[in-house]
Amino acid sequence: MKLESYFAVAASQEAQTQLDIIANNIANSNTPGYKKDTLSFSAVMQELTHTDLSQGPIQQTGNNLDVALSGNGFLSVKTDSGTLYTRAGNLTLDTSNQLVTQDGWPVLGSAGSPIKVSGAAGLSITSTGQVFDGDNPVGQLALVDFPANSLQKVKGGYFQPSSGATSPQQATTCTVRQGALEGANFNQIREMAKLIEVTRDFESYQKTLKSGSNIDSELISKTSG
Repeated sequence: MKLESYFAVAASQEAQTQLDIIANNIANSNTPGYKKDTLSFSAVMQELTHTDLSQGPIQQTGNNLDVALSGNGFLSVKTDSGTLYTRAGNLTLDTSNQLVTQDGWPVLGSAGSPIKVSGAAGLSITSTGQVFDGDNPVGQLALVDFPANSLQKVKGGYFQPSSGATSPQQATTCTVRQGALEGANFNQIREMAKLIEVTRDFESYQKTLKSGSNIDSELISKTSG
């Protein structure tokens, strides 16, 4: 393979990965607590997907079951894959009146058990995550944090430690805002502009490959003729 074609193939593959990541970001622009993914490279030029965990904008919803986290921290969620962590605070109640995510996974309290209330109307959550059912305290949200670069995103936008040796710590800079949601932490217009830019780059690389292929075909035809 000619050197020019080799670089065009490598660049096309990189652009395709970028397109997939950007498209997924845009698809999740309205997902509460969504964290943007970007493409980076290791010291050996290996492609790595990096998740930006910076704060997203917070918007009031007035819904008692919505909670936005301000600062560093995650909600703890019990799933079939074990405990996972999320910033998506658009909670709901299951048939047992337990606080659950939109996927139906119970949100855990600091004691490690799901939190149950009598209904949404009497639910109140303080800025520190203490949950009240009317005047009765019924639990404390398990708000946890992790060292930098120690989490990986898994299916559904949840997170888990990238190493089994990493344990959650109590979040110390996280504030809960009931009746609000954290939005995705990127500008949708800028992301769409980036999508257009990368698409053009990808098309350019494909044209280079096609041009090289046509030249090779012509040379082979002349040689065989």
